[in-house]
Amino acid sequence: MRDDVTFVELVHRDLREVRWPGPAEIRARARGRSRRTAVTAAAAVLVLASVSTVAVGRAVAPAPPPAATAGEHAEIPVEAMLAPADVPAKSDERLGDTGLGERVRVDDVLRTCGQGRGLLEDQAVSRYSRSQTLIGTATVDGFAPYRRPVVSQDVYRLEAGAAGRVFADLDRLVAGCTAWQEVSPVQAEQGTVTTTVVHRWTVAASDFAGDQAILLRHTVSVPPDGTTGKPVGLPPWPEYTLVVRVGDLVTVLVPGEPLRLGVPGNTVTEAQLLDVARAAGRRMCAAANPGC
Repeated sequence: MRDDVTFVELVHRDLREVRWPGPAEIRARARGRSRRTAVTAAAAVLVLASVSTVAVGRAVAPAPPPAATAGEHAEIPVEAMLAPADVPAKSDERLGDTGLGERVRVDDVLRTCGQGRGLLEDQAVSRYSRSQTLIGTATVDGFAPYRRPVVSQDVYRLEAGAAGRVFADLDRLVAGCTAWQEVSPVQAEQGTVTTTVVHRWTVAASDFAGDQAILLRHTVSVPPDGTTGKPVGLPPWPEYTLVVRVGDLVTVLVPGEPLRLGVPGNTVTEAQLLDVARAAGRRMCAAANPGC
């Protein structure tokens, strides 16, 4: 019975945490739409409808990247991606896509803050990219099984020197976006209210995999009701993103529900998340320029 109550509490909490993006964030997300959007949308269809396969397409083919020189790796092979055995949560399906000339996406909200504060003029653009979402089934007593993403991964191949720039940009954004305030509609028990939330980003760990690596932690404050001053809803769970570079390859890992730290019922640890990032780094070794 307790498992049933916990599940209901989680659903209720998620509904109360809905945060409507502001106009600037909507425009930024529209400009930055990429393969991860398509793959995540496909995963969402699976979560809601338990569809076993989803076609992920692209309306317009981007311009081809510069040709690779002799002896240099170009397109990113499937073998450079995480395998289900690398992840401490069961998955039984993989949705994937490839791209050309995609912008490197780590955290869209952080990017919006950086652009608003003049910290980021543009984003690094990859030559080649590949993405995937590993999906598994969750079961809770008293409820029908449902499908959910376990982890989403993007791997980008960049020009020489551009891969390191991704980390320099992140350092600058984290330092410059301390306590970034955002006025937005928030869903509360009594309905939608407009209030101010505070975003904070910290580097929880670094240099634990590949040539460069960080574990980025994003927290959002509990907003006060503009009329009563009381907290609106419950504190959102922190969001974690792992970024690892090996040579000219950069991977961005976004843990799904079963790998999120601090979620009631989850037993995953930060050490296990870092192990997933290390496995991703090892997978990229053979495909990187230079290799490991």
